[in-house]
Amino acid sequence: MDNFVHYLILILENLSPEILSLITFLICAITILGMLRYFGATGLYVYNAIAIIVANIQVLHAAKFVFSPEPVALGTVVFATTYLVSDILTEHYGPDTAKHALWLSFISQILVTLLMILTLGHTPLSEGVSPPEVSDFANSNYLAMLKLFTPTPRLLFASLIAYVLSQLFDIWIFQKIRNLSNGRYIWFRQNVSTFLSGLLDSFIFSYIAWVLLSPTPLPFYTLMVSYVIGTYLLRLIVNLLGTPVIYASYRV
Repeated sequence: MDNFVHYLILILENLSPEILSLITFLICAITILGMLRYFGATGLYVYNAIAIIVANIQVLHAAKFVFSPEPVALGTVVFATTYLVSDILTEHYGPDTAKHALWLSFISQILVTLLMILTLGHTPLSEGVSPPEVSDFANSNYLAMLKLFTPTPRLLFASLIAYVLSQLFDIWIFQKIRNLSNGRYIWFRQNVSTFLSGLLDSFIFSYIAWVLLSPTPLPFYTLMVSYVIGTYLLRLIVNLLGTPVIYASYRV
């Protein structure tokens, strides 16, 4: 029983990154619709906060997708669904509710970062304090957490700035198109808003993190191919898959 997750991971490793990304999106979509159905806007607040935290952990890993010549940082699929959530909230509850979700997610990421820094501030167990098996287990976990949860200030800053600006733009453009179209063409405003805001987020984050604040700025070509275009192509696919989800939100 204890090894079940390890066996599951071994099975998943045989799948392509594209298939794993599709499975990830389907789980996210089902969760979004379920949270909306049973908890309304509050459920989507919770989903968004969790998605932001998870995506910022996933981004530490990368995979080779067929559409990109360079490895692409993960977290894109989960992160892109937060824009779908913003569109659903704007559609059913209005822009102010969508902005509440944005700021709650923003605060959640900062709170998790602060709490993990305080956790890592506890020194590892020294020899003789506890049985060796306990010390080895706790200290190995400490090293893993140290690697995962020690923030790089420039990456955290770039991520938060890009997220807030692009989400505010997404909510604004979605509502603007909705007003101009008198509430028609959901597919159009959902895709236009997420396409533009996704590009804005990818560029702002990449430019701040890898050029503006980086001690070794990346060449523009590498920046665009590896960090902007690579992740943006995946976001475009997620955005297209999100269209049926926002229509399904009317049924739940």
